[in-house]
Amino acid sequence: MNRENTPRGQRLWVSLAVVGAIATASVGLGSCTQTESDGIVQQAYELRINGKADEARALLEQATSDEPDNALAHYELARTKFQIALAEPQQLVDNLGDVQQSIERAVEHEPDNVIYRFFAGRLAFFQAYISLNMNPASAKDDVAKACSTYEAVLGLQPDYREASLYLVELYATVPEDMGGDVSKAEGYAAQLEGMDEIFGAKARSLLLPSEVDRVDYWQRVLDAHPGNADVLMELGRASLFRGEGEDGARYFEEAVSIDPEKGILFLDLARYHTMTAMRDAGLKATALPSAEQAITRYLDSDPILPLRAFALRLLANVKGRMGDVVRAAQLAAEANRADPYFSKAFGIPTPDLFVPPREVSHNHRYLFRPF
Repeated sequence: MNRENTPRGQRLWVSLAVVGAIATASVGLGSCTQTESDGIVQQAYELRINGKADEARALLEQATSDEPDNALAHYELARTKFQIALAEPQQLVDNLGDVQQSIERAVEHEPDNVIYRFFAGRLAFFQAYISLNMNPASAKDDVAKACSTYEAVLGLQPDYREASLYLVELYATVPEDMGGDVSKAEGYAAQLEGMDEIFGAKARSLLLPSEVDRVDYWQRVLDAHPGNADVLMELGRASLFRGEGEDGARYFEEAVSIDPEKGILFLDLARYHTMTAMRDAGLKATALPSAEQAITRYLDSDPILPLRAFALRLLANVKGRMGDVVRAAQLAAEANRADPYFSKAFGIPTPDLFVPPREVSHNHRYLFRPF
């Protein structure tokens, strides 16, 4: 594989209260069992997104013990374990196998469920990324598993665009001797281009030679699709990669004004400014206040507690770099009060952790890019 197809700076960056009542059924034992199972899983999900992942895990472990073939409970247990594992990055590698066992049980009991397989793909990629950076001897097998998992998703739902796009990125980004295959990436990109012009453009961007100006590329896509929030998001990202923070912020603002669900982009912007300050101490005086402003903008959107806590911790780190150690400590404590099990990793936790249990995820974040 010619790794020049992927810009070097993008290749290795990765990219983390109210309990509902359990409905009762009156149409027979089978329906009652299914409804009660769903209710327990929903209860655990509500606990987790309201800062009580430990209680959620205990509830789900009991549910899977009582009902070992409850695929939905195994899936939610996998997500809960993964969130808890992200709260302890030093033990993440050791804990990942336990997370994978839970999602494998979900797939085993409901092999035709794309929700479970799609999340299994995310976990398989995470393992592959770790191997690519820490254990090259197993990287090729782990990359193959990630690719085959996403391909199994497409076997169930051929028009699952996000799964296809992940395959393009994996095959286009990973070196050939580790499992990459540009010809396969081209094939999936062509399929996406036939399905959806915007996803096709995203796929094609992953295959562009390094010398191509990606800001210009996405500007031309925007000219063809004016006011498209996804394209504005990509144009903002391309601007950040080119070091044009003000332009990136402007495009992100436009994208969020069109689609408020894209508010997570402000955390991407904050991380960009934080990394800028880390790379060049001479830019700290402007980059860190910009990071603070972006995080505050995100917090104003009232995110769920795991993401609020993540943002508060990020803000604590920014304030610490600005020399305000008192405020940094206050923010860190506030983050832990909001959710003791929020992700301590630098990368934003995957939104696939937070979609409702029976909802098919159509979130997408690049696997090898920081935003």
